Order: sequence, then structure tokens, then C-alpha cells
Amino acid sequence: MLLAITGAVTLPILWMGYGTDLDIGAVLAAGERIRELDYAPSRNPGVPVVETVVAVLDPVGGHVLVNLATALALAATVVGIARLVRAWGHADGDLVALAFLASPIVIISGTQTADFVWATAFLTWGALALVRGRPVAAGLLFALMLGSRSSSLVILTALLVAIAWDRPERRRVAIAALVAAPTALLLYVPVWLSYDRSFGFLDATDGWVSLPNNLARFLLKNYAVAGAALVVVLVVATPGLVRSLRCWGTDPMLRFAVLGLLATEVLFLRMPWKPAHLLPCLLALVLWLGASGRSRRFLWVVVAAMAVNGLVVFRPFVADEPNSTGGGDFEPAITAGWLVNEVRCRAEFMDEPPRLDSGTWACTLEPMRGPADGATGELA
Repeated sequence: MLLAITGAVTLPILWMGYGTDLDIGAVLAAGERIRELDYAPSRNPGVPVVETVVAVLDPVGGHVLVNLATALALAATVVGIARLVRAWGHADGDLVALAFLASPIVIISGTQTADFVWATAFLTWGALALVRGRPVAAGLLFALMLGSRSSSLVILTALLVAIAWDRPERRRVAIAALVAAPTALLLYVPVWLSYDRSFGFLDATDGWVSLPNNLARFLLKNYAVAGAALVVVLVVATPGLVRSLRCWGTDPMLRFAVLGLLATEVLFLRMPWKPAHLLPCLLALVLWLGASGRSRRFLWVVVAAMAVNGLVVFRPFVADEPNSTGGGDFEPAITAGWLVNEVRCRAEFMDEPPRLDSGTWACTLEPMRGPADGATGELA
């Protein structure tokens, strides 16, 4: 059923061009270089696993095949979440997984040439393998996760700490880590070679401006990804979430959810960039809700609150300078949701080749920062 639902929400979208992500053009260029037996990362430090997938699939089936592969990774994530919740001894894994899928940011990321969904898929199934007592397989999946998104090291660390909290699990965690670390390093050898055997590829764009600036962007983007309906639901759920912390010593899913949410949110505060960077936070959040013992009726409300954000949003601010770290103007409005807007943007730009100076990125962010007015480039 989860596979069918994932197919129903992704198939109508994935054929509409490569997508709206800012880095798609660079990923396609990296894939082309791989086919020429050369390599340079799409951006530091590279996403070699996803770049290789694109290199193989793009000349065969173009954006349809590449996006279909991403959608399959999303489907694997959704099924993996349901099984992981069950493996950790909790009920309602189906609704926890459906709550994750219902987020429009997840659907948007899972229907285009992007990397976060791949990393989340490998993380979910790696965690499931580790819980089921297969640490070597888990380590290999964790390595693929790090090769899909190096910043996933943050949530991986939270997972390993959460599981290793139980003394009997520490040997398995150690084996998984010992397998994952060297395998992930091997995946980044081509990046190292492309930088003349130096570690220059570790130099990345600094997302820090100042505490007030970063905090403002952090809060605004968290709100935009959650949506007003989910914020209200979380306020209601807060007492239960706090009470669930009493099970810290006996519930690894709770530990992972809390540690993962804190770790990924701290990382996002440091680099408050794309909404898709909050996918790991969404995963941790729905797992915490699942671990808090709420009823199925309440979890259905969570699913609905997630989905509403794709249809309609309440936007309190508009950016005064969309491509800067300046500020915003208080102009509250109710406008098209993330998913509705995404379909509109893809229909408008699907025939254009992905490039940095396209208006696609500015268009897809309109539910968060207001009308694009021709703005292009990265939202800082």
C-alpha cells in the first residue's frame, strides 16, 4: 500500500523535467565527466554515489529515468521507515512512514535529480539492517549514504550513539562503523584525485553570516517546511513528546529521533540553506511522534497537517532581497502550497536546460519568500 501511495504522488510529477533544485545542472555536468572517465565534483565535497547514478541513467532515459530512480529511492525510504518502526517494537509504522511522505518537501525532493532522498534511503535501510543484526550490510549502506550526502554523517552519528546506548549493541555498532568508514573514504578517492591528491575538496561555502541572521533564516525555513497546520499540531503534541523522554533508557527509536533532530537542526542553524536540507529533520520528527505513543487518529492528523502545506500555505514574510541574506517584510498572505507551486514551476520551466541563471529556483521558493520577480540564483 505504501508503494502504491508513493507511486501515486510521484509519477504525475517526475516526468516534468529534471526538477527545480539549484544544483541539478552541476550534477548533470559531473555525470557527463564520469562518462568521459574523468571526474570533478558537482560541488564540494561531491556526491559521488548520486553523480554516478546520473552518469549511468541520464544518457539512457534522460530526466524521466533519473527522476524515476529518485522516486524509487523515496519508495524504499517510505517502506524502510515502516519496517524500522516495527523492528524497534513500535506500532503504526505505516502512518509514521506516511507522515514523512506527506510532506511536500519530501515529494518535491523525491521526484527530481537530487541527493537527499538517496541518503535517507540508505540511512533507513542501514538502520534496519543494524537493528536486525547485520552490521556488515549496515556499514555498506551507511557508506553509500555518506557517498550520497557527506553531511549525513551528523544524523548517522546520532543513530550509532542511540543504538550503542545499549551495551549489548556496541559490538554491532562498532563493526558497522568500521565497515562504513573506509568504504566511504574509498568513494571519495576520485574527488581527492581530482584535486591533485589534496584535501581542497573539503573547502565548502560557509553558511554562517551572524547569529541573528542565521537564526532568522533557520526559523523562517523551519516554519516554511513545517507549515502552519503542523506547527499547531506540534504545539498540541509537545506535552506527549516531553513525557516520552522518560523512555530514553529503553527505547532506541526515541533516542535516535531526539538526537537526530537536535543534531540536524544544529547543522541547519550553521548552514540554513535549502528546504530539502531539512529532510533528515522531518525523518527524526516523525519517528519521535511515533515513539511518543500517540493514537492512530492523531497520526492521521499529522499526515493531514503535512499534506496541507503542499496545497496551501500561510506566508508571513516576503524577502526584501530574494537572493541575499538581507531581511524580509511582514506581508502576511495565504497562497499556493509547496506542491501546487512546484507543479506550476515545473510546467513553466521543464523545457529549459537546468542552469544557475534560470528562474526555476526562485519560482519553487515562492511559498516561502514571496514572488520571484525575475530573481535567480541561490537563496542565501
